[in-house]
Formats: sequence, C-alpha cells, structure tokens
Amino acid sequence: MTEPSVPEPSARVPFVLLVHGAHHGAWCWEEVTDRLSAAAVRSRAIDLPLSALADDTQTVRSAVEEAARQGPVLLVAHSYGGLPVSAGGHRGRAPGVRRRAMPLPGESPARLTPQWNDPAFRQGVQVAADGTATLLPGARDALYSATPRQYAERAAALWRPMRSRVPQTPLDEPAWLTVPSAYVVCAADRAVHPEAQRACAARAAERIELDCDHSPFYSAPGPLARFLAAQATLLTPPS
Repeated sequence: MTEPSVPEPSARVPFVLLVHGAHHGAWCWEEVTDRLSAAAVRSRAIDLPLSALADDTQTVRSAVEEAARQGPVLLVAHSYGGLPVSAGGHRGRAPGVRRRAMPLPGESPARLTPQWNDPAFRQGVQVAADGTATLLPGARDALYSATPRQYAERAAALWRPMRSRVPQTPLDEPAWLTVPSAYVVCAADRAVHPEAQRACAARAAERIELDCDHSPFYSAPGPLARFLAAQATLLTPPS
C-alpha cells in the first residue's frame, strides 16, 4: 500500500507577496517586510515594470506562480497594484489589502477613477504627449500626509515614470470574485477618497480601517504588518 505523500514543511508555510502601486517600487514595502520577517512570516515585494497594464499583470502572474511553489500565497496590492492583481492574481488568497478599487464585472476602472481620486492629487500628476505619467512635487503631500518626513523624502526621490494606464475596458473575471479578499481602508487618505474605499471594502470578505494616509507601508507599517501576518495564518493548512 502506498503511503500518501506529505508536503515539505516549507510548502505548508504561507508566503506574502506584495505588489506596489503607481510610480513606486518594491522599495516602498521595506518597513512592512522587516516587520513580517520579525514575526517569522515569509514575504517578498516585487517590482512592476509599469510599462503597460498587460506587462504588470504578467509580472504578477509569474510571481504568484513562483511563490505558490513555496507555500500558500497571500497576495497584497496597494492602489494601482490592485488592477494587475485583479487581472492576474487568481492563485493568491487575498487579491488586494488596500486597493484603488475592486471593480465589478462590466465596470470600467477608468470611468470610476474620478470618483476615487481627490482633485488635489490629480493636479500632482503630469502626463506627457507619449502617455508617460510622472508625479509632480505637489503629489507628495497627498501621498504621504501622515508619513514620517524621512520616508516621504526618500520615496519622492525614487518615484518612477509609468506608461501603464487604468483601463477603459472592464476586467474579465476579477480575482476577488473567486478568491477570498480583505481590504484595509486608509481613513486619512488624501489621494483616494476614504468613502470610495469603504464602498469597495464592503465587497471584501474582511475589512479594517487604519488611521493612515495613502501609504500605510510608511504611515502605519506596524498595524499593517500585524494585519497581514494574521491574514497569512489563515492560509496555514491543517496538520
């Protein structure tokens, strides 16, 4: 009689995969990954190419496939990162912990954007004739209003131009419809209206609110890391 195979111990340990938002990079998650590591939670932040939504989506798909070989995946997205995660994160557990939106089938993300974004933040974004978007200095206050100064300065120095656009076309079968999701509302956000976030959060299986700005990885890294660690424990298979 053949004994059933037993998964390797590492394959039973959850893995947190972090996806940044517009104009940022994996570097923005360092305060969170350090805290997850201290809590013995495995994690990795990835860099999106920011060249096109399709490219960003493929990057998410590849990262999830790789991470899934190491254990159950908790997929975390911030702001714009929620779009490639919705499109390519079907193997993760939570497609977005705080996102620009959780679009419904048939909804155009681009048409919803004016309802989500604060007008003051939109004035801090400059789009060139070739479609490349860059952040102006004025965007800093909207993104990091409650962030310690040293982190805000470092982030502003690392901002990236991007060609990826919020799509007019609705996403096909967004991942959150079939994968359990959680949502963190940033209650002091000056870039995306908190009420718009709460409307999206109502669609999630679990939600919390943090008294933080648009960038909780800087303004609330401790509470955010604790929430992610708690979510990760839900993925641990029974013994």
